[in-house]
Amino acid sequence: MTLVFDRTDQLAGQPQTHAFLLGVSEYKHLPGMEEPADAESFGLKRLASPALSAWEVCRWLVGHADSLFRPLGSIRLLMSPAVDEVRNLTPIAAPKGVQVVNPQGIQTAAPEGTRITAAGVEHADWTSFVKEALAWREAAKSDRNGVSLFYYSGHGLERSGRPLITLADFTDPLAGGKLQRSCEVIANFVLGMAPSPGFENIARNQFYFVDACREQVLDPVGLSAQPGTVWDVLPGIDDRATPTFMASYPGSRALTIRGQPTDFCRGLIEALDKGAENVDQEDAAKRWLVDSVTLSTALDTYFERLGTGQYTPTSGSIFKRPKLCWLPEPPSVDFRVAVSPDMAVSKTEISLTNRGTGLIKRIPASTADHPYQVEMQAGIYELLAKSDGTFPDRSDFQLVNQQLPVWSVVMG
Repeated sequence: MTLVFDRTDQLAGQPQTHAFLLGVSEYKHLPGMEEPADAESFGLKRLASPALSAWEVCRWLVGHADSLFRPLGSIRLLMSPAVDEVRNLTPIAAPKGVQVVNPQGIQTAAPEGTRITAAGVEHADWTSFVKEALAWREAAKSDRNGVSLFYYSGHGLERSGRPLITLADFTDPLAGGKLQRSCEVIANFVLGMAPSPGFENIARNQFYFVDACREQVLDPVGLSAQPGTVWDVLPGIDDRATPTFMASYPGSRALTIRGQPTDFCRGLIEALDKGAENVDQEDAAKRWLVDSVTLSTALDTYFERLGTGQYTPTSGSIFKRPKLCWLPEPPSVDFRVAVSPDMAVSKTEISLTNRGTGLIKRIPASTADHPYQVEMQAGIYELLAKSDGTFPDRSDFQLVNQQLPVWSVVMG
């Protein structure tokens, strides 16, 4: 069972979002985490986070199926989980009307309380990957106004300036080459989703998330170490937006804690939940919009706060900013308020007033917890700083969003 979510029939006639998720932890031909690394397999070992990360992205998509810019039509999921992850693959509640696939392969409408479970999800090996990639592309070809979403978590490499993703049977000695169970994610995979004969109407907004390391592979040209090819197409006029988010810079590693979702997965879900900066004026409900640009800003802020050096800015969408989802209300924003000079801290009271709602946040003069950590909903605020007369009062207007982590209040 790979099609874990399907309501394409229910949404027939309207643009949809089609997702393809992969999490590869249990690599068949790599050493275990406690075993010595092997140079023949590029020093890589098995993992214990990627499958869980793909599962949590699946959970988020199901839970936000109707707040996506294009409602969620389908999810295809492949996972090869480690033992440390299996206990954390808790069931996902499926909303009423979702199509679930039972063990006999018959699709039925899910009653309330139905859950998506990890049991029966196919392993993320090369054969399943190619089969489901073709099915995903087929689903995405039905409406140029639709959205396709790809998320991969597992081992990644960088070869001749091109990032690779790897499957569960990577370095299979019978595959005909060390890299035969890998794929050049941009040069082949993303390119293959371009408009082409038979796919003229494919979704023009396509999001790619590659949650993987990008350690360099140095192999002499001419050896039988070529990556695999998912599809071989001759693209036509490529007018897509293909924002591609990478978890690491070329030559660097992505980080995680064993048995937990990866740092990139955590950051992505936080960015999806909070990465809106303004109301979407084209939305009748006036919801807050998460698009490729605000998502990139939110991810960048997350990793700057984390301080691990991960994440590289998005590529593949220079002149467009495709929409991904909406938030029902302004997101909460964490920021700091700092008063200077130091002698003004104990004499200055701060008030923040939301110009839209009238909500007021007061910060009394105190040196104990300065700079002040504040969490408020995004919006336009009036900042008023009042002293005991030792310093002049100051008033300012600011827009609170992910790009303003610190407000500086200068007295005098």
